Amino acid sequence: MANYDNVPYPSYCYVNTDPGRMSAIGALFGIDAPAVETANILEIGCAAGGNILPLAARYPNAKFTGVDLSQNQIDTARGKADSLQLSNIEFDAISIAAHKFGSEKFDYIIAHGVYSWVASDIQDAILSVCQNHLSDTGLAYISYNTLPGWNSVKTVRDMMLYHVAKFEDPVMKTKEARGILTFISENVKSQDSPHKAMLLKEIKNLQNADDAYLLHDHLEDINEPCYFHEFMEKATSHDLAYLGDSEPQSMYLGNQTEEASKALSQLNDVVSQEQYMDFITDRRFRSTLLCKKTVTLNRKLTPQVLDGLHLIPNFTVDISAEVKPSSPLSELPLVHMKDEKVKVHLRGQVICAGYVKLLQSLPQHLTVDEVVTDLEEALRQTSKEDIRTEFSGMVLKLIFGGVLSVSTTPAACAYKITSKPEAFKVARTEAHSKELVPNLLHDVVKLTNDQRLVIQYVTGENTQADIADKLNHHIAKGDLKLSADGKPMTVDSDALTQHLPEYVTAQLAFFGNNALLVN
Repeated sequence: MANYDNVPYPSYCYVNTDPGRMSAIGALFGIDAPAVETANILEIGCAAGGNILPLAARYPNAKFTGVDLSQNQIDTARGKADSLQLSNIEFDAISIAAHKFGSEKFDYIIAHGVYSWVASDIQDAILSVCQNHLSDTGLAYISYNTLPGWNSVKTVRDMMLYHVAKFEDPVMKTKEARGILTFISENVKSQDSPHKAMLLKEIKNLQNADDAYLLHDHLEDINEPCYFHEFMEKATSHDLAYLGDSEPQSMYLGNQTEEASKALSQLNDVVSQEQYMDFITDRRFRSTLLCKKTVTLNRKLTPQVLDGLHLIPNFTVDISAEVKPSSPLSELPLVHMKDEKVKVHLRGQVICAGYVKLLQSLPQHLTVDEVVTDLEEALRQTSKEDIRTEFSGMVLKLIFGGVLSVSTTPAACAYKITSKPEAFKVARTEAHSKELVPNLLHDVVKLTNDQRLVIQYVTGENTQADIADKLNHHIAKGDLKLSADGKPMTVDSDALTQHLPEYVTAQLAFFGNNALLVN
């Protein structure tokens, strides 16, 4: 544990751990999970609170508990909670195996980045907490490294561990680990081979990682990946059942080859299906959703399961492709918002018009009913019932294709910039020390240094003119440097007078587009 105290693990939020998304996946498979807004939520391995604090701020009527073995990180989390004036969260510095929860039940249990890095008895303790303290229709999220994909990573990990074995200081460990990575990459045999390709790919990934990730994810004494079926055997022994994956597209047989899909569809066991898919895809990481084995699941999906769910686009319009301005649109090229190499095409007037409406409404998220109501006006030659049938059917396919995500909770972010805009208070706090801050969708947004300064004044008490005036003082002190036409702007210059209000408006637009402004 000394490593975690001396070199804290970077503590951020992870979008798939949002209970709103967890409960939506539960809804797809027939579980009416507890309302997130008033839920009791536990995070195991909460570190400095980077994942749980934004949730506590977003859901003030819910109750949160964070548990971590590192006293230093728990102290940091408590300090942040105090500064944010959050009264609905508590933190405990204790091993999950030693924690006594009594008769308390949790509606959502989150264990991200813990399971593979603890001993077998602690893994059992995590599952025991889920077994004994998960509410009847509650959901648990557990992420872990998986085989066979981690076999190649293990080779590089073993190489680093062998090299750094004689070093105790974590700083020296990471330095020497980087040294051996460089040495291997520069001296691996020149001829092409699968071994060389594998090594260079993994080494490149690790060379771009920060020190804390390298130390805790790859140089810890324990890092034990497992096969999915092995994880589920343990979970089943604790009276837990497999609900699904936090990324439903990984479950969809249609994403495999036609032959593989046909063969796997003959299996009646979803765990076996997914284990074979892991073999095919060489999967290396999973985030599994569990429920109690007493819950009845429905694997035969119908459009009705979408009722009330909020639709979240993961793709945007591909501006590199030609989109004909014909009305109505019958084809829509899309590109992934976080990976421009991933592209898809939508075809059909109803789904294209509906998807455009979802994009136009961002950062807010619409339900099927809201989209259908809008399309009824736009597509007058098609009946509302036909629109609903076609759109909802396609939405199910897009969810399991990864094009859309779903949540049971609406996005509590501002659609327009108000006269006195307010940024998410957790993002303002984290921006003091981090580039990556949480937004109101439980995702991270990367801020530049000047944006980290600007957001401190977006408190709901300042007008845009007030914000500009405060930034003017920072420009005078040299804390903020702006330029126009390639030339730096000075205090009281005509250029600054003209461009500073435009600059503030642009920054607020960025915050709004990235779900950082509250209603």
